[in-house]
Amino acid sequence: MTGKVIAVANMKGGVGKTATVIGLAEGLAADGAEVLVVDLDPQANASICLAGDHFLKTLIEDGQTIDAFLNDRYFNSGQKTSFADRIRTNISNVWHLNEQLRISLLASSSELRLIERKLIFYLTTQKLSLDGIVENFFGVIKRELAGTRRKYDYVIFDCAPGISALTEVSIRLADMVIVPTIPDFLSTYGLNSFCSNLWTGDLAKSSPLKKPKLPKVLVTRRRPISEHDRTIDRLVSESKHPKRSYSMFRTVIFERAAIAEALGRTDKYSAFAQKWKDGTAGLLENLVKETKEALNGA
Repeated sequence: MTGKVIAVANMKGGVGKTATVIGLAEGLAADGAEVLVVDLDPQANASICLAGDHFLKTLIEDGQTIDAFLNDRYFNSGQKTSFADRIRTNISNVWHLNEQLRISLLASSSELRLIERKLIFYLTTQKLSLDGIVENFFGVIKRELAGTRRKYDYVIFDCAPGISALTEVSIRLADMVIVPTIPDFLSTYGLNSFCSNLWTGDLAKSSPLKKPKLPKVLVTRRRPISEHDRTIDRLVSESKHPKRSYSMFRTVIFERAAIAEALGRTDKYSAFAQKWKDGTAGLLENLVKETKEALNGA
């Protein structure tokens, strides 16, 4: 088995990125898949949603986080470390068809932003350029993924807002990049810029690393208002342009209180359909179907 890698990213925060990661991970797991979530956001929202605040605190104290891995990998060279040492298996508290969802987590903490800055400073002292730093990170993460992908059907990266070195590496390594966005003016203002930076712009042309797959935009928090109608029409039109910088999901995630409630159910055991109520379970099933189709080249 060689698992597919999915990066969920956007330059802008607050657009439903973590909700997409959690919903997609649980939807894929409910469909029978073995899923690993790698949290690359220092806000650690995906980690909190999966592990709960109390257990995440334990993971951080025990060094079971991506930032602890990076710190040991670069600054404690005598200590053998790998992704596998930090992954927490059977993290989900959700069940489907009387079986616990098979979701694992490589958690994050607020230290990740500091570690990344520390690493960039350290690597610049080794005479590496910014491109060289990204290449260095790329090599490390790619080697770790080589073993990890054999154990999971899907590895989902929850990327921090913007384009950090780790986010760029995740996007370049991914078999699929999902860009969640709210369909309004401010949320989509930098969408083309974000997509073109790595896919069609100068950075895409200058980097020696492989060009990432064309991103797929997912409309989230959709409301029945005219601005959202107009914005979706524009996004669809742009996605069909010959020089497009992204494609679109047919699935649309609507604004529903049930989604926020589901993300807050960190310490409650529940069935998948009970957690994702008010029709959201059906939306996630559609998202899973489209994701699998895209990954399989449909």
